Amino acid sequence: MGESSRFLHLGRIFWNYRVARRTRLPHPPLRLWIESTNACNLRCVMCPTSLPEAPKRGFMDFALYTKIVDEAAAFAYDANLHHRGEAVLHPDLPRMIRYAHERGIRTMLHTNGTLLDAAKAREIVASGLDYLSFSFDGFERETYEKIRVRASFEQTLANIEGFLREKQSRGSRTPYTVIEVINFSGRGNADRAAQARFVQRFAGLPLDEVRIKEPHNWAGTVPEGQGADTRHFVPCTFPWFALVVFWDGTVVTCPQDFYGAYPVGNVRTSSLREIWNDEPLRRLRADMLARDISGYKACAGCDAVHRPTFLGVPTPNLKRFLGETVVGYARKARGLVVEKR
Repeated sequence: MGESSRFLHLGRIFWNYRVARRTRLPHPPLRLWIESTNACNLRCVMCPTSLPEAPKRGFMDFALYTKIVDEAAAFAYDANLHHRGEAVLHPDLPRMIRYAHERGIRTMLHTNGTLLDAAKAREIVASGLDYLSFSFDGFERETYEKIRVRASFEQTLANIEGFLREKQSRGSRTPYTVIEVINFSGRGNADRAAQARFVQRFAGLPLDEVRIKEPHNWAGTVPEGQGADTRHFVPCTFPWFALVVFWDGTVVTCPQDFYGAYPVGNVRTSSLREIWNDEPLRRLRADMLARDISGYKACAGCDAVHRPTFLGVPTPNLKRFLGETVVGYARKARGLVVEKR
C-alpha cells in the first residue's frame, strides 16, 4: 500500500468511526497483529503471561501465517509480528518477516531483547524488518531485574548494543529502533540521572528513540494502568481499524484482549475480510457506539475507553489512528530522543 492509499484509508476509517458511526465497514482493516507465538521466557510483573491462568502456549505454523499475509497484502499497511509472547522464540521469525516484506506489508516487532544474540541480530536486520522496539523497563539493574524477572540487565543491554552495531555495520536505516520503558511510579524509572546514564550508553549507535510510556491495565487483567475518569467514555478505535490473530488462528479485535474474551472468528475457517464484517464484530461496534460494553469482559475492564480524547479519538490511539507509521518514523530521522507518551 502506497502513502496516498494509506492516507485515503485513514480518512475512511475516521469517517466511519467518528462521523458515519458505521458498524458494517466498507473499508478493510489497516493494521494487523499476527501473533507468531504467545510463549515467553520471562515472567514480568506487569504482564498477564506471568499469571497462573495464562493461556496455552503455542507457535503459529508457517502455512497459516502465509494464508494471513497473502490475504492481508491486498489491504493492510503494516503488521505487528508479536502480541502476547516473545516473538524471537519462533524459529521461523526472520522468514516470517521476509515473507511479509516481500508481499508489501511493513513489519513491526516488539521484543524483550534477552534472546537476540549475534546470529539472530544478523538475520533480523537482513530480513527487511521496518520497526523494532525493545521493551526494557528500568534504567538501572536493580529496577530492571525486579520487573523483568529471569532477565539479566547487562546481558540484555549487550544484546541491544550488538544489534545496533550489526545495523550500523550494514549501513542500514532500518529497522527504526526504539527502547521503550514503562514509567512505574516509585520503581526508579523517573530518576533523571539514571536515565541520562542509560541513554549515554548508546552514544554513537543507531538507536532512534528512547520512549517512556505509561502503563495500561491489559483490559482489566492487571491492576497497573493510568488513572482514568470512568465518568468519561469514548468508543475504542480498534474495532474500526485493526485485527489481532492469535497463534492458533483465533481472531480478536484488540491487542489488550489477552485471553481472547471476545473472539470474532478464526482464520483457519474464514478469511480476514469475512471476519471483519461478520456479526460478532458488527455487534461489538454497535454496542461500543451505544456505550453499552457491560457484556464484554475485556472492554468493560479496560482503562482505554475512559481516556482523554482529541478530535473524538482516544489520545493513546491517536498516533496509530492518524497514521504515525514506521515509514513516518524513518523519514523523520530525528536521532535519539526521550519521549513521554
